[in-house]
Order: sequence, then structure tokens, then C-alpha cells
Amino acid sequence: MKKTKHSFYRKGSGEIEGIMVLVVLALIAWGIASLFGFNYHSTSEGVVTYNDCRAVIQIQPDSWQTYFGTFVCNYTKTQSGQIMGGQCVRIVNDSSLFSTSHSCATAYVYNITSSPACEGNTKDGVSYPYLGYDDQCYTTPQM
Repeated sequence: MKKTKHSFYRKGSGEIEGIMVLVVLALIAWGIASLFGFNYHSTSEGVVTYNDCRAVIQIQPDSWQTYFGTFVCNYTKTQSGQIMGGQCVRIVNDSSLFSTSHSCATAYVYNITSSPACEGNTKDGVSYPYLGYDDQCYTTPQM
């Protein structure tokens, strides 16, 4: 009988193990981030002034930058509570190790458009795309 060497390494098994290790590490990082309150995308309602920030960066509402951190949004609403528009702001403070001021370094800002309640609303060939304070649709913005 021919004696064969047994090896714990099989061809291709290192790649699978490497991928599994990366998946486990990603899950652990996600768990730790969730445990300490890291928000991937959240908003709260309020008013934020950012005129003292060194940099103001306008971003799009669906931009990847909106998925990290908490944005504070100031909405204009109709009588029934539908959102007519607004602005969301995220402030990043200068919190370097030796900084004592912790002043505003960067403000990320994006605008909210009105809810789609009036989209496609036409009468006699005239478009009424803008939602008003009284929940009616208008040809011009009411804000």
C-alpha cells in the first residue's frame, strides 16, 4: 500500500477562509459601531445655524455623504403636515486632539423638495406642481 501525506491545506480553501474572516470582521465592526451609537443615516427635526463654519458643502439628498452621521432638518409643512420643502444640515466640529475651540469646521447641507403630492397635477393644460400651505397645488412655489 502506498502511503499518502495528509495535508490540512487544500487548493482554494485559503480564499474561502479569507473571505469568511472578512465577513466576520465586518459584522463585528458593524456591531461595535451600532453599540456606540454610530448612525448610518438618521435625521431629526430642528434648526441649525452654520454661518460660522469654515466650509459649507452642498450635497444631493441621495448622495453617499448623507449615509454617515445625523442630519438636522428644518421643514416647511402644510396644514396637514406634508413636507413642502426644507433644508438638512450636518455639522462637523474641529475636534482635533489639541484644539480647545471645537468650532464648526464643515457643514454638509442638502435641500428637501416638496412631497410628490402635486406631481403630474394638470388642469386645462396648465401644470400645478407646487404644494401650498393649504394642501392645494399651485403653479408657483408658496415658500
